[in-house]
Amino acid sequence: MYKHLFILILLLSGCASIPNVPHIEGDCVDRAVAIRQSLKEQGYEARIVLGMINEKEGHAWVEYKDEKTGEWKVIRNYQDGN
Repeated sequence: MYKHLFILILLLSGCASIPNVPHIEGDCVDRAVAIRQSLKEQGYEARIVLGMINEKEGHAWVEYKDEKTGEWKVIRNYQDGN
């Protein structure tokens, strides 16, 4: 679901190139590693970010550099129900 929302947001923002973001099972770190690797294989500059989403819950997500604008875009990497 989030992959489709992400693609829709990129389309609406006028981004010329849209990365293919794989759907991965596992915890947020597993997914972040797989998503970053996929983006790098597609030629994107990408990084894993570790942080907190509230006072008690850590999370890992991915940022990649938009080829058109040079802006860093965020892939939040949440799994349904989390």
